Amino acid sequence: MVKVFARKLNWKPLFNSLIFGTAIGTFIYILLKHDLLMGIVVGVIAFLIQSIIIYPRYLPSLYGCWKISEGSVSYYDYSTWTKRIQAIFLPVVKKQKSVSFDNIMSYSLVVSKKADKWTPHYILLKLDNGHNVALDLSWNLLKSGEPGKDVELVVDFITNKLHQKTVQVLQV
Repeated sequence: MVKVFARKLNWKPLFNSLIFGTAIGTFIYILLKHDLLMGIVVGVIAFLIQSIIIYPRYLPSLYGCWKISEGSVSYYDYSTWTKRIQAIFLPVVKKQKSVSFDNIMSYSLVVSKKADKWTPHYILLKLDNGHNVALDLSWNLLKSGEPGKDVELVVDFITNKLHQKTVQVLQV
């Protein structure tokens, strides 16, 4: 069994940043009576703000693709800002990390008390090396035809693999 969650990393964040920078630069160029240098400078600044500040903040929830298989969980490592920026500029090169179920100590299901559909829900894996890995469920909860079944399936699967009797549910 292999189950994939969320959207896979692609070129869209970089492409959107380029379009945003070009649009802002063109707007400034027209607004300042055809000052080409100022249009280019402001366009590049807008591109950098979008691709280095705004997109990295939301990358884990927008493109946090992860998959679960019989022996492991694979995910994109967005643990540092640098890794997020590299993922935006080189999405084809960015490979998923894999962690075996043998290296997972426990896990928790994190849900929100709010009834807001934009509030993230995720699975928090506690690894034996002391790190935590957050696996986002938000995208599937919004886009899947049967989100409850997806979450139930993965919770049951991980619980069985880790031989846990119960799942700790954390509310934020």
